[in-house]
Amino acid sequence: MKLIVSIIFMSLTLNVFGQIPVEQYKFEISQLKTETDFDTYWKKLLDIDQITYMQHTHDPIKGDSISVDNMIRTALIFETDGNSSYKPNNTVPILNLSHNYIAKSNLAFWPIIMQVREVGGIIDSFGGQFPAYPLESISSNFYDYSLFNQDDKYDHLLNILNTRTYKTVSHELNEIYKNQLKLQQLKIIASIGKWTNKRFKDRESQGYFEFVTLSDTNLYIKRKHRLLKLILLSSENGTETYKIDQEPFGWTYTLTNGTLCLVDDLKNILITYNTHK
Repeated sequence: MKLIVSIIFMSLTLNVFGQIPVEQYKFEISQLKTETDFDTYWKKLLDIDQITYMQHTHDPIKGDSISVDNMIRTALIFETDGNSSYKPNNTVPILNLSHNYIAKSNLAFWPIIMQVREVGGIIDSFGGQFPAYPLESISSNFYDYSLFNQDDKYDHLLNILNTRTYKTVSHELNEIYKNQLKLQQLKIIASIGKWTNKRFKDRESQGYFEFVTLSDTNLYIKRKHRLLKLILLSSENGTETYKIDQEPFGWTYTLTNGTLCLVDDLKNILITYNTHK
């Protein structure tokens, strides 16, 4: 067993920047037999999050690679062993979600969060009463919108997430990561507009986001280096309505004479953005 643990440790520290070796991780996890084996593996995943990942927060591409890699291993544990090796004080899956900034990966990982919720424990109070913290991760990464102190929205949004159909998490995460690598190769052809960041309705944040056309001819919303594809839903009476591809909540952007708004699924205006100068 010492040899197996050694192999696991090497893979946990080396395979983080290229194609994700999913089959290797499946083999590693299949070799875990005892409670101590699983505890050791979970500890290594925590070390990756707290040490390796944190060292690359200044490098978004490497950080994203480490984050998704870690999420896949967590998902594989649940897919192989169910909830049996997960203990209520284990923060790894929660950190997987909060330290991932690829929006579609957040969404794909949601079934793991719900399995953690079934066990209970620290997830009930981590970052606030559940589901405040995980919902914040989803909302922030898709829309750069904060749900802080908006408890009245939680039940509705949680129901939306829990009634979706999800694919096998580890496989879906791997596909999302492959697509992310392809997306990084595209070039910006044109900027359609820039708006000042605004995570809260009553105050702006530093920096800006923009709508850009990339070399694949599709339109994207760009925040720093991260891109999310936009789909035009309608164009009428001088207003264009867009949605983010595969967004979870049914929220849209309306663009009228340069004025951009984020609108929820109940037609409430959540944010009105100012043009960035």
